[in-house]
Amino acid sequence: MVLIRYEVGCPFCNTLHRGEIEMKYRKDNKFNVRKNNKNIHRCNNKNCNREFVVEIDSYGVVTAIPTKKAEEEGIRPWEKLLEGRIIEIIEN
Repeated sequence: MVLIRYEVGCPFCNTLHRGEIEMKYRKDNKFNVRKNNKNIHRCNNKNCNREFVVEIDSYGVVTAIPTKKAEEEGIRPWEKLLEGRIIEIIEN
């Protein structure tokens, strides 16, 4: 298992968020995304205060995506995609 620390902005107000997630490597040294590659965050900005999903793909690209609730409000998820970055990878 590896602990990945990432940094990504809120897709609605661009407030910076940090988080961490545990993932595993596959045989080809890419991340295994079948088990655990998503985290749900709530924006700390008092004006925004919305939920969004942070997803890490097998190549290590960090993406912030609005949740399904935002789609009900008329916000399309593909309009609000925001990329982040990996800060640190800690091997266990």
